[in-house]
Amino acid sequence: MNRQYMRLFSSKVKSAVKVPNSSSFQNRAVNFRNNLPFHQRKKAWEKDGMAKDEWFRKKYAHIHARDGNSKSGDPYNKRASHVARLKQENEDQKRQHMEHKSKFQRDHAYRGLKPNPLLEYVYGTNSVLAAMQANKREYFTRLLHYGVLNPQIESLAKQLGVTMEEVDKHRLNIITNYGVHNNIVLEAKPLQPSELSHLGLCNPEEGNFEYTEMFLDQPTQKSSMFLSNGNKKFPLGLYLDEVVDPHNIGAILRSAYFLGADFVVLSRKNCAPLSPVTSKVSSGAMELIPIYNTDKPLNFFEKSKQYGGWTVLTTCVTTGTSVTQMVKSRAMLLGDLPALLQKTPVILVVGNEGNGVRTNIMQRSDFFVQVPFGRVGEIQSVDSLNVSVATSLLLHQLLQ
Repeated sequence: MNRQYMRLFSSKVKSAVKVPNSSSFQNRAVNFRNNLPFHQRKKAWEKDGMAKDEWFRKKYAHIHARDGNSKSGDPYNKRASHVARLKQENEDQKRQHMEHKSKFQRDHAYRGLKPNPLLEYVYGTNSVLAAMQANKREYFTRLLHYGVLNPQIESLAKQLGVTMEEVDKHRLNIITNYGVHNNIVLEAKPLQPSELSHLGLCNPEEGNFEYTEMFLDQPTQKSSMFLSNGNKKFPLGLYLDEVVDPHNIGAILRSAYFLGADFVVLSRKNCAPLSPVTSKVSSGAMELIPIYNTDKPLNFFEKSKQYGGWTVLTTCVTTGTSVTQMVKSRAMLLGDLPALLQKTPVILVVGNEGNGVRTNIMQRSDFFVQVPFGRVGEIQSVDSLNVSVATSLLLHQLLQ
């Protein structure tokens, strides 16, 4: 009886909570988050009971825009640290890029071999032959060759006691930096030109001139012979001021020796060294013509003029609106050059490939000369000559 009554009562009483079943979820998506408690953080302006714009104006209106990068705008130095870190990363990337690039960088065509104070490799048949004939270097160590050796060079090597060694061609390519070696390389002490203080008096009758050589800061008086013929009564020297291309120096030395110049002086600090590249381009003339260098060029010119009566002839532009009055007043024509060596010893000065002769040397010059442009009235897209070509033309004009 009680059991039946309970059944009847349970069927009449409705439950306080509707229990969901499968029919309740047929037309709507189920989201588990709806059954989780949700706590929303109140904003600062909500806590103060203010509108957002009003709250920001009240809090930050007194801070000027330019104070944003100040210490007050970065109290914990975070911004500065971030900028410094980005800068360091950028520098590291650049350094890594340059290190990687340097591994594959190709040497310049006329850079030649790295300078070695004890040894260098003279290559090319004419250069090797001239070096052994002149015998100006302190010592020769080895003569490396591939194939049949030139009989004249072989004979000189035996006379000088130079060891001859036949090697493969690849080895010659490596030690000459792939220069045109003609299958022969001479290992020798680098050529050391003497340091010149100044030039002295000339004696046309005996065909010599005096000069002062510096050795360990001690001056030594010496004399040298010069070529004397019907075209020249006095010596002719050549001064190279800041000529930096060894190809140009080699070509100038070859022309100076062939045309009959007596000696060459180099500015010690600014000219390209007398390297195997220079010897190769000069076809051995670097070994034959007397070469000096000077550490104080201004002192060299002043004393040479004072004690030896030498005339300084400088190459530069002598015509045009930009030419100074000093240059115009001392300009010479090409036709006047041959008579110069009949009256006085001459130093011909040629300058850098791009900038020419330096101003302080020009101020100590007696005369100026230029090679005139031959296409009058045409566009001067080619407005100058190579320094070695211009030097050859002027030497020929002086010595004709």
